[in-house]
Amino acid sequence: MRRISLQQIQRGMVLAKTIYGPEGQVLLSAGVGVKPHYAVYFRQLGIDSLYVHDGRIDDIAVEDMLTDETRQEARLLVKEIMEGASQCSSQNYLTFADENIKNIVIKIVDELLSNQDVVVNLLDIRASAGYAFAHSVNVCVLATLTGAKLRYNTAQLKTLAAGSLLHDIGYIVIPPGILQKSGALEQSEFALVTTHPLIGLELFKHSSLFTEDSGAVIHQHHERRNGEGYPQGLAGDDINTMAQITAIADVYDALTATRPYRQAYHPNQAVEMLSAWGDDYFNLELVRTFLSFIAAYPAGTNVLLSNGDSGLVIANTPGYTTRPVVRVICTGEGMAPHPSPYELDLTDTLDLTITQVLDANPDADQPN
Repeated sequence: MRRISLQQIQRGMVLAKTIYGPEGQVLLSAGVGVKPHYAVYFRQLGIDSLYVHDGRIDDIAVEDMLTDETRQEARLLVKEIMEGASQCSSQNYLTFADENIKNIVIKIVDELLSNQDVVVNLLDIRASAGYAFAHSVNVCVLATLTGAKLRYNTAQLKTLAAGSLLHDIGYIVIPPGILQKSGALEQSEFALVTTHPLIGLELFKHSSLFTEDSGAVIHQHHERRNGEGYPQGLAGDDINTMAQITAIADVYDALTATRPYRQAYHPNQAVEMLSAWGDDYFNLELVRTFLSFIAAYPAGTNVLLSNGDSGLVIANTPGYTTRPVVRVICTGEGMAPHPSPYELDLTDTLDLTITQVLDANPDADQPN
């Protein structure tokens, strides 16, 4: 399967991955034919891409790091917690969900440990109304995988997973109009946004799952190594390591999602940006660990090579995620069928590079 933008939908395409709504409802099931006019419906929901079957690479299996069941369970739990907390004046509110949080954290850690040697090849397709809930789960997955790569033990991974799953719980105090604003925030609006890590910490302190590290994840995930973050302006190693890991995951997932103020960046653009920001905003070694399992060109990506040939990415090698395996199927500017299709592993062919992503969202900005 491959991910396409809405502009690329053509009659006869078949959905390869089920699309869920913010309530966990199935919007469109895998296996259903996709019609061009569906694009209008998807845009209204804030969905800008989808996965479709492609006969040229349907022999390639691409799996999510979590099962759909676990991902949806986690999303709905975060939704329940955040919506409930916003309507409750008691700081002890989170305690009601402790057992559910503990159970979903165990599921997430167990599933990720069984897949920790796999490169992240899939992006989450989400409706804009459920962005905050899907984002929390994605950050949890990416942060926990980073911890696994750093050889954290199971107890440490559960701590990291709990903190990163709830890292944005403090957003319950921010009016939706500010979070969904398409333009620049006023100074007073940004000042309010910067309070959410402390609010989240105060809420989480009452949970039985609270530890110094998990609390620091919530409190410090917007701190930056150069001291320009918030809420405390911490710098360097004064920032908790788990919080730094979560910060990297948080920024990556935000970059690769469409937001009210911009289109999503393609993974290779987000990888380039994160690489450029370490060791300024983030610990460079943590960034390198994170990027070691993030596919800059996920399986199914249509790419142009420096020799003029083009094709679809079919695999990525851990640790070499900017040099995938490409199934070359076209050649020349006109993308004519290649007379002798072949597969090319860019980790073995260092004189060739990817020069362009051909199926990137045409409305997406380019990184500076």
